[in-house]
Amino acid sequence: MSKADVLAALGGVMDPHMNISVVEMNMIRDVRIAGDGTVGIDMVFPCIGCPAWTMIQNDMREAAEAVPGVAAATVRVVWDEPWHKSSLSSEARRKIRSFGYQIMPME
Repeated sequence: MSKADVLAALGGVMDPHMNISVVEMNMIRDVRIAGDGTVGIDMVFPCIGCPAWTMIQNDMREAAEAVPGVAAATVRVVWDEPWHKSSLSSEARRKIRSFGYQIMPME
């Protein structure tokens, strides 16, 4: 199991408001893997008070724990590096446009 394996699993966790993965939205700040198979995930939310706060964290934990070799996963919300729309991946930007959404300014 590697950080890439965990990130691949997290790529299936969607932000329900945007229908874009938490990885594409760049909400993952860090993935730490310990020798005993425990995984720590640091993430940031695009907004304080997100109504999907608990659901997204639970989905992330469950996705990480489904990776072979992961014994347990914890998700910690961090705010030291705030999320910004400039953090969106190019694929996320493409999807946003295809859904008919506009985040100003979009290049």
